Amino acid sequence: FLSIGIYVFSLTQKSFCTITGTCEYFSGLLNLIFGWFGVFKLHLPAFPWLANPIIIFSWFLFIKKPNISLILSAIALILMLSFLFVDKIIANDGSTTSIINFYGLGYWLWVLSSLILLLGNLIFKKRMLYNNHEK
Repeated sequence: FLSIGIYVFSLTQKSFCTITGTCEYFSGLLNLIFGWFGVFKLHLPAFPWLANPIIIFSWFLFIKKPNISLILSAIALILMLSFLFVDKIIANDGSTTSIINFYGLGYWLWVLSSLILLLGNLIFKKRMLYNNHEK
């Protein structure tokens, strides 16, 4: 899957920067590992992180449950894009917030991985419908 490869590559890149200049703390991998802290603290700007387990479930369901995979990939994409509306994020040790002023390559690759999965789901669904129609 191209989507999985892009997702894994996104983890090696910086995902966003803040006005305090903390780009180095926000690699995709660190966001994946520690992003759930914000979710469990009910920090609303952290909720786009939920796209990570959702996209993983979508990959696993791609062949066996394509309709569910399609829905999950759309939800993941929406959650990922919702991060563009986040203006402040928990920073450093979790006791302060900082304003986001830049979205890095890691963020855009993360979004692209979900978009590719969604398109793959749509193409797969169309082929299934076409093949069922011809029978």
